[in-house]
Amino acid sequence: MVSVPFWRLLDSEITYDAAQNLAIEEAILQAKIKGFVPPTIRFWRNRRAVIVGYSQDVYAEVNLEVCAREGIQVVRRFSGGGAVYHDLGNLNYTIVMDTDDPLVRGLDVEKSYRVLCSGVVQGLKYLGFNSNEVALISPGNIFIRGKKVSGSAQLRSRNAILHHGTLLVNSDIKMLESVLAVYDEKLRKNCSSACSPTTRVSDELGREVGISEIKRVLIKGFEESFKINLKVEDITRLEEECASRIYREKYSRNGGYLILG
Repeated sequence: MVSVPFWRLLDSEITYDAAQNLAIEEAILQAKIKGFVPPTIRFWRNRRAVIVGYSQDVYAEVNLEVCAREGIQVVRRFSGGGAVYHDLGNLNYTIVMDTDDPLVRGLDVEKSYRVLCSGVVQGLKYLGFNSNEVALISPGNIFIRGKKVSGSAQLRSRNAILHHGTLLVNSDIKMLESVLAVYDEKLRKNCSSACSPTTRVSDELGREVGISEIKRVLIKGFEESFKINLKVEDITRLEEECASRIYREKYSRNGGYLILG
C-alpha cells in the first residue's frame, strides 16, 4: 500500500501587513532550503497593498499618487512576475517544496507551473465551476470564462521552490484598476505587466463567497491534485525569528523593499 505524503498547512493569518507577510515567505523558503520543515502550503492575506515583481520599475507599474492618497502599501517582492493588488478579499497561497519532490522532479518551469496551479484549478471545480469554464494560461494565470482570477510567480533557490499566487475572491476590482498602471491607457505604455480582463470568484458564481469556503475547496483541491494529506500546523519559532530578521533588513523603511506605507 502506497503511503500518502504529509504536507504542512499554515493557515493562521498572523499579520495583514504585506511587508511582514513577504518576510515570512522568505523565512519559510530558507527553512525549507535547510531541511528544517516539510513541504508547506500557506494561506495568507494582506490589507490593501500593491506588490511589484523583483525586477519591475515601480514608477511604471503603479499609480503611486492613488496609493499615497488611499493609504495603500506598496512593496517589492523577492520573486519575479507582474504587479498585483491585494486586499482582504483576495486570498494568497504559497507552496514551498524541494526541487526534487516527486511532484515536480524533472519538469521544466512551465510544466511545474501547470502542476502547482492544478490544486487551485481543482478547488474552483469543487466550488461549482465546470472544466470548460476554468483555464490555466501559461505560465501560471488562471482564468474563469475568459477573465483572469489568479496569477502566480515562482522563485527557485538552491534545492527549493517557492510558488505563490493570488485568488480574487471578493476584491475591490475598481481599486485594483485604479492603482495598477497597466489598466490606465495613459500610463500603461511603459508597463511590463500584462493587461488582462479580471473577475472575482464571487461574481462568476453569482453569490457571495467567503474566504473560509475558498480555503476549504482549495485544501481539497491540493490534496487531490498533489495526492497528499495536509496537516494544520503553526509556523516554527525558527521561521518566526528568521522572518523578523528579514523584515528588519529588507522590508523596513531603510531596507529598500518597502516603497510606500
